[in-house]
Amino acid sequence: METTKRNYTPLIGSLYTNFIFQGMAAIILSQNLNALMESWQATVQQVTLVISGIGLGRVLILYFAGYFSDKFGRKKTVQLGIISYLIFFIGILISQNYLQGLFFAVFAGFSNAFLDTSTYPTLMEAYPNEKDNSSLSVLNKAFISLGQFILPLLTRFMLNHGIYYGLVFIGCALGLFLNLLYISRLSFPERAEVQAEPLQIVNEDETSAKSKQPLFKVEGLALLVFSFTCVSTFNIFILWVPTFAESLNLMNHSNSLVLVSAYSIGSFASVFLTSLIVKRGVAPTLLLVWCTLISLFLLIGMTLFPSVPMFLVGSIGIGVFAAGGIWQLGLAVLLELFSKGKGRITSYYSIATSISVMIIPYITGQLEKINVSLIFGLNIVLTAIGVMAAVIIRYRYKKVTSDWQEGTEEIVKLKELVDQ
Repeated sequence: METTKRNYTPLIGSLYTNFIFQGMAAIILSQNLNALMESWQATVQQVTLVISGIGLGRVLILYFAGYFSDKFGRKKTVQLGIISYLIFFIGILISQNYLQGLFFAVFAGFSNAFLDTSTYPTLMEAYPNEKDNSSLSVLNKAFISLGQFILPLLTRFMLNHGIYYGLVFIGCALGLFLNLLYISRLSFPERAEVQAEPLQIVNEDETSAKSKQPLFKVEGLALLVFSFTCVSTFNIFILWVPTFAESLNLMNHSNSLVLVSAYSIGSFASVFLTSLIVKRGVAPTLLLVWCTLISLFLLIGMTLFPSVPMFLVGSIGIGVFAAGGIWQLGLAVLLELFSKGKGRITSYYSIATSISVMIIPYITGQLEKINVSLIFGLNIVLTAIGVMAAVIIRYRYKKVTSDWQEGTEEIVKLKELVDQ
């Protein structure tokens, strides 16, 4: 086991590096909202439409990405993901208007899809132990958070010193290109399909057998809803919290950007805490419920009692509880319950995310015309729905895994009777 871990350490490190740039790509358009509006002679709604293009790209490619990952290999899929990000960063920089920007934003969605449907299955195949792959999946979020911590600080520094904003885009493209060269030299683990059918017990009636199987239309659907609401919670937050703080005259534009870095600090720290908790044996489904519930209370507190201290606490808290790796935990639960075709299953989960990334920036951009406070009201509603989905996931997971345990014990007893 130790040898396997040593062999795959460079690969895991390179995969995690991609997520630093994925974190930057997720917020780089909103962080440079004013600069892009000026460059493209565009409105806020037009730039948020470009941001929606990322989600559109994910929706368009996700099913194919999952199929491609399972069929042609994780390595080729990762490489396609990196190349797509190169096109995005350079393309946004050379775009002359928001429509061209929308075209290149779609490639960021492609990249998200390719990296998600290859990286998470790779982690599970490199480290098959359930606790190992759950904690490693959560650590992906640490590197996303690292990128989202660094970028606002860079943006604020460049804004205050009048430096060309495009240098960040160029730096991201250069870093990804170097990582592409490095990862192309590494080997990936063999793909493996887990045949999870321990519940086929002889002479058991059909109704009983079905009750012991995970049902995609119940816990699977709940996990897809959770994927949508979880991502919506923190994407709405990082996209609009600076504007919300400015609208309430709590901060100026330059200082409001730091709220996203505060969010990222909470997210980064929480990832390691979440990983430790999972390794200690705490049920991931229990974390889904508590983290989503606390996020809801924080959003309500920021809306009802707005102040600089409340916004700082709320920013860190949303990072800790909404974006500290619970999306990845939800995916780990989904892959545990439905283990056949990990790339395909990951694509379903990510499609729910993609729909959020596609429609939420557009909807919130329209709400901004009326009142920024309505955007946070929408976030509260979506997070409340996420709480309900998490409760369903928790209940069904406990029932299904309990039935699995009972089924395993029955099989053992049957084998003992046969042996006698």
